[in-house]
Amino acid sequence: MTDASKVGLALAYNCVQILYPAGLSGSSVTGRQVVLRRGWLLPSDLFAAQNIRNNIDFVTVTMAPRKMPEWAEPLGRPWRVQQKVEPTVGVVVADGTVEIVFSGTSTPAGVVAVWLDDMPHGGSPSAAYAVTAQDTPATVAAALAAALTDGVASGATVSVPGRVLNGYAGGYGQSVRVTRRQTQLYRVSIWTADATARETLASVLDAVLAEQSWISTLDGREAQLRFQSVEDVDTMQNEALYRRDYFYELVFDTLQVQWASEMLCGIGNLSGDDGAAMSFGELAPGGTNQTVTAALDAMQAVAAAQAAASAYPGLGVDQFGTVVAAA
Repeated sequence: MTDASKVGLALAYNCVQILYPAGLSGSSVTGRQVVLRRGWLLPSDLFAAQNIRNNIDFVTVTMAPRKMPEWAEPLGRPWRVQQKVEPTVGVVVADGTVEIVFSGTSTPAGVVAVWLDDMPHGGSPSAAYAVTAQDTPATVAAALAAALTDGVASGATVSVPGRVLNGYAGGYGQSVRVTRRQTQLYRVSIWTADATARETLASVLDAVLAEQSWISTLDGREAQLRFQSVEDVDTMQNEALYRRDYFYELVFDTLQVQWASEMLCGIGNLSGDDGAAMSFGELAPGGTNQTVTAALDAMQAVAAAQAAASAYPGLGVDQFGTVVAAA
């Protein structure tokens, strides 16, 4: 989920990539030190030893107060699958037993379900287990066997003596829906004690942002970028401080996000010509084992990993809002 603050941060990251094309460890487009900040200038930026008057330029991204037009979200707010995380765990079904297998060196992830194909015998007909990063095929097999009536685990293999066992492994999906579509005005301000540096920074930022109709947001989506106006603010020239403000309108969505595992087990009823009902499928596992809580934890970990893999790798902010290289 994104909000106006995170969209402003995405705009700040975007400006960093423009002004530091080789990354923050390289040189800026002017050859001078340029500090990018999501937020306003601090007193130390003006009066400390390392400040604007010592050949350090600043670019700040702030929200500008202005009444913006209303945008309607999609009618009915439908859910849509935005991304999927494929399982790195699998199953091999042979001779009524299920073997748990992990793929390569990838971090174990996914949900494994097993069920009995001869349900009329009674007992717990199915079980599911949410795989964690600490699991091995043997621990997954042991957990599934423990949840089945008369289940037996032998290494990575699960079986129920005298019964036919089947299995499936699924991944996770992220579903989203738009709960609000809005616009917000942002001010990108250049601050410098060198009027020439202001012109250089402004021309580079303006030229690149003019080519961008969309910027990536931190939730994996995009916001529409629209130029509004530009102005010089030279009221502080008596302090040798030059400023230029660019105003951009960003149109973005506020989302509701939900993670869920793929469908593993299901059951249904068929009605015959004579009106008799016949069941099919396998009963879904109950919530008495670790599947429900562990699946939620696993999905939250996946969500955090997906958020970290954004369009702005290697960038973060400190407690003052200054864009820094991520540790």
